[in-house]
Amino acid sequence: MTGSKKSLATEGAGDTDSRTALIRGAQRLLAQRPPSAITGKQIAKESGVHYGLIYHYFESKDALFLTAMQELTADYIAYRDATVDRAIALPRLPFEGHELWWRAAANFSADGGASYTSLGWTYPVMNHELKEILKHHPEVSEFEAKSHIVREVCLNFGWMFFKETLARGMQLSEEQMAELGHFISER
Repeated sequence: MTGSKKSLATEGAGDTDSRTALIRGAQRLLAQRPPSAITGKQIAKESGVHYGLIYHYFESKDALFLTAMQELTADYIAYRDATVDRAIALPRLPFEGHELWWRAAANFSADGGASYTSLGWTYPVMNHELKEILKHHPEVSEFEAKSHIVREVCLNFGWMFFKETLARGMQLSEEQMAELGHFISER
């Protein structure tokens, strides 16, 4: 289910622009706070479109959130497929260049997964990574692969949620935080 009311084939250029603006606006807001803290009016304002267009293009706010996350997720998986050295048994899950996806995923997870459950989310990044590790490295146990993925997700979610607090607490400059973020993402 895409949650779209109109197929892209029946939309005009203006329709596509408004729909895309809604998706991008929802993505930016999901990177700022959990879905339960986002209203339709906030999405419309962030997107620069009329509130009613949410329900013109999507069956519900959740359907818009689902589409927003599916697009971010597809981009991240495509990036992984193009860049990961599968000779490495347990490759990193870097966030650099994909902070929007990681922040949105962290915010979706902030309510214990209830937001994901309401969307029927199947955790495609984690499951894709698990499948790829086991396919390329049969010597790695499923539990070991899952443990690695969970550790990577926890580290990245922690960075997404707490980096501002850590910067203040450790009195780190913006430049130092950027360097630290690169180190964490690439270690």
